[in-house]
Amino acid sequence: MSAASSPSIIAENLGMRYGTTTVFEGLNLKVLPGRILVLAGPSGAGKTTLLNLLSGLDSATAGRVNAPGRTQRGFVFQDYNLLESLSAWDNALLSGRLLGKRVNKAAARATFAELGLDGLERRLPHELSGGQQQRVAVARVLIARVPFIFADEPTGALDARSADIVLRNLRGAADRGATVVLVSHSPEGLSCADDIVEIGGGR
Repeated sequence: MSAASSPSIIAENLGMRYGTTTVFEGLNLKVLPGRILVLAGPSGAGKTTLLNLLSGLDSATAGRVNAPGRTQRGFVFQDYNLLESLSAWDNALLSGRLLGKRVNKAAARATFAELGLDGLERRLPHELSGGQQQRVAVARVLIARVPFIFADEPTGALDARSADIVLRNLRGAADRGATVVLVSHSPEGLSCADDIVEIGGGR
């Protein structure tokens, strides 16, 4: 695991409300580079909401999040967010290209194959199963080699073997120094965590 002297994400007195509904309040946490933080808790507890706040996709109603360098980030969304007009391969390369990175094609193909996607390069998203689309979304962040990865249930559509491969690759990204934040309620997802934040009960 990568050594780190200072947090890459700091949340201070974070709170989120929707109308009169408090999702959580007074939340403080620090996330270190080279570690995997898993956000856990029951359905509807606010795990995805917190992920969106930490990633900068949404703004809190109270408190603040400080995460220098977070513009270099990658996302794995629950609904995959693949572009239907692009092949699986071009979707996988998209984040790196948008961030202006030079993609190592050999390493990208190795990642694609490691995730069990070999032979699917030319298929469009609608020609892929849900599990295959999810793995393309994971490949997209891994290939980009971003320092921040935010993943919402990245193994939710996968069988046990594919889930293990995805989590091992996310562990590899953390070992290379990335800050990895996952939403997961699965035993496999929790087992890969260095740190766990349990969301529920308005905290």
